[in-house]
Amino acid sequence: MEMNFGDSLAKETARNSDICYNRFPKSEIERQEREKIIEKWQKQWDNSTKGLVTKEFFPNIKDRLKMKINLTPNFTAMITAHGTTRSYLHRFKIIESPECPCANGNQTVCHVTYDCNKLNNERDKLIAHISKEDNWPIRKVS
Repeated sequence: MEMNFGDSLAKETARNSDICYNRFPKSEIERQEREKIIEKWQKQWDNSTKGLVTKEFFPNIKDRLKMKINLTPNFTAMITAHGTTRSYLHRFKIIESPECPCANGNQTVCHVTYDCNKLNNERDKLIAHISKEDNWPIRKVS
């Protein structure tokens, strides 16, 4: 009976307890490097003063990378606070007031997403749809 390489290596390992394993599979090295990169990215993300609205939706880089998101221009505009909300338009002096038509505060991304009573029906539909697959976005505690 012919012995294959794996069998002979296993037998030698059993006989010689002084063997030091200093070789890793390429996949393990890639995994460790990816972890280091994500940790570095998270530190930069935490220390950045940019993207504050986006951070409210995605405070954790590792969690965000696990999500499957259909990126659209409207989605990107909203999570970066560059959508056509009244607050955004007011900031650039395109309109006079940032006030939401619901009269319960300025029309910001967070207001539209969580609070605007004129959007309750749409929000309920969105929550029902998202809840089937994921969690509704939770506000970051500041």
